[in-house]
Amino acid sequence: MKMTNQTRLTEMPVGEIVASNYNAAGVLKKYGIDFCCGGGISLAKACEKKGADLNQVAYQIENLTTNNTGFHQNFSDWDPDFLIDYIINNHHSFVRRKVDEIPAYAAKVAKVHGGRHPENVEIYRHFNTLAGEMIDHLESEEKRVFPLIKKIYAATKNGDTPNAEWIEQLRKELDLMEDEHEDAGDLMKVIHELSNGFTPPADACATYQILYQNLEGFENDLHRHVHLENNILFKKAEKLLPAV
Repeated sequence: MKMTNQTRLTEMPVGEIVASNYNAAGVLKKYGIDFCCGGGISLAKACEKKGADLNQVAYQIENLTTNNTGFHQNFSDWDPDFLIDYIINNHHSFVRRKVDEIPAYAAKVAKVHGGRHPENVEIYRHFNTLAGEMIDHLESEEKRVFPLIKKIYAATKNGDTPNAEWIEQLRKELDLMEDEHEDAGDLMKVIHELSNGFTPPADACATYQILYQNLEGFENDLHRHVHLENNILFKKAEKLLPAV
């Protein structure tokens, strides 16, 4: 994303910046800037909250190339129904797999190392809470929210007026989903802090290290997952709804 007007960039919401070029996620992550749940605030405000040098952050984003990450797809160009299928097949399937796998590692590490490293008992507890909330959230999206978006998109595409009840329900659902994303993000932040940024101690065994690698991968996927929904899919859905 090469932008010639730095003032415009600094005033853009961070979620929009990443939606334009996901490579910007790496820059923001380096400074601890939340681009998924906190994607609605401007780059200037985000830098101020984190005590980051706005000019330096903006310079790094402006000078990004498009080939320094594997996340190349321009999701903003995808139709909502296709994007929904991608999210389910990639991110929802990943979450379901990992919420079965990670607690087993976390339970073992908490049991074996909890005495010397009690933070792992808390990590186990918080991840179990997160796992339960995430599964409920995925079910809500797949059974209620995503079908609504698809129906409204299909009606609009065919030149029909979407059902008024669908529209009202979707408005409520989008607000609820974003609130749940924020709750998940908050729990993940606690786990990140408890694990010292997923850095195992010197006496960590193989299971300990595997747990922290998995937690870091889960956080990375969560950021992409929430970004795709909050900053791209839900924005597309909002554009389908008539102005209030």
